Amino acid sequence: MAKCDLSVEIDNPDRIYGGGETIRGVVRVSVDSDVTCNGLEVKTVWRTHGRGNVATKDAQSTIVFTGDWQAGDQLEYPFELTVADWPPSYHGHYLNIDHYVDARAKIPWAFDPKASAPFLMKPTGGPEIASAGKSGEVAVSGFVGAIIALVFASILIPIGGALIRSGWFGALFFAPLLIGGIVMIVRYALPKYKLGKVTCEIEECSLHPGDVLRGELVVCPRRPVNINGVKCEIEARERCVSGSGSNATTHTHLFFSRLLELEPAKTLRPDVEHRYPIAFEIPSDAPYSIKLSSNEIIWEAKVRIDIPRCPDWSKKYKLEVLPSGNQVIGASSYGASSNATSPAMASATGEADSSSPGVTFQETVQHLWDVRDEDDQRDLLVDVVQGMTFDVEAIVERRVLYSGSEDPHVYENGHAVWARAEHPELPMVLYVPHDMGEEFEQIGRQIWRGRGTVVGWDHQHGRLQIKVETGR
Repeated sequence: MAKCDLSVEIDNPDRIYGGGETIRGVVRVSVDSDVTCNGLEVKTVWRTHGRGNVATKDAQSTIVFTGDWQAGDQLEYPFELTVADWPPSYHGHYLNIDHYVDARAKIPWAFDPKASAPFLMKPTGGPEIASAGKSGEVAVSGFVGAIIALVFASILIPIGGALIRSGWFGALFFAPLLIGGIVMIVRYALPKYKLGKVTCEIEECSLHPGDVLRGELVVCPRRPVNINGVKCEIEARERCVSGSGSNATTHTHLFFSRLLELEPAKTLRPDVEHRYPIAFEIPSDAPYSIKLSSNEIIWEAKVRIDIPRCPDWSKKYKLEVLPSGNQVIGASSYGASSNATSPAMASATGEADSSSPGVTFQETVQHLWDVRDEDDQRDLLVDVVQGMTFDVEAIVERRVLYSGSEDPHVYENGHAVWARAEHPELPMVLYVPHDMGEEFEQIGRQIWRGRGTVVGWDHQHGRLQIKVETGR
């Protein structure tokens, strides 16, 4: 059983902290029985949760106490720590980024009590993810695409002729290459042939919230050409990856989309420059571009000329929305919310409100199942959810040996019950108090539902360790 309880209290908990600022508060310790503490560690940390693999990093840590505590002690330990510079707090659809002050008492031969308090962070600077004047173009189109297609064709035609003359085997070998070459020619060369000279320039792809994205598209056809329209699409999406290798799954959510109609359907006159200025104001509350391990927020601009009965001409740009470097405005400008994304963007992200629930037990089980063979990622995820209490559903397998009082994860004179999640079938061990033993005997191999706290991972048997709550 836990011999002490921790809680973390932050000074000004509703304040939005700037990156690199100092955060202060106290860790409170309530001692139930005499215990030795090998170190009361307090740290600032950020971590992700949602659909993607967990990413986390400590900003600063300190040991505020080492020694003995006596039963009945009610103690306070002040702390003063530096807030991480990056990434910002963010609550979205598939991706959430939170900053915390974590406290952990290192108790020998026992479960380490932990406590955590969240806070909001808005950076005044950001990672060097863009250089001034970088074009940001990420798609091949127009003249470059046409050149690639022609080069591809010039190589394939003589090789294909030789292979076809060699017989049916050569023809079969060449057919897929020929089809690929035709697709490339149609995709890139045909729009260029129809439109003639097309140039598109974006002045600056590295922007701050509130900045105006500016550019210009110029079309000068050699002959009359009908178009269905000229458009510019501005999009932002979350991209999260769970698992790895052949088990990797990518989750994408489009949370912002704006369509600028630069020109309606018309016929473009030949030998005349048709100019289409591009101007779009990035929302003042736009989430920043973020690239973390397995988790990203991506902004893009795509300029497109819709050509009837022909592949469209298009050009895509990667935008980078970065902090402006201004000082953080007080919390009143954002509201005392658990979400640093402001109300205007909340409608674009599809957020119901700032009080939306965090990660569920089912999501936790799915994440652990996806990384069950990756020790480092699995242990990282278990460490993140350790101490969290969930509504648990488990299929009971069997009760194992009575747990002793020296076992750090269980109740005195309690029971250990092997179980598994229903889907996916993640193995678990439930630590059950003595007075609930009869209930689990009667359940047999049926589904048990109740509240439980994640306390660790059984490496020997490959099972998630859950301490069942009493008094259900």
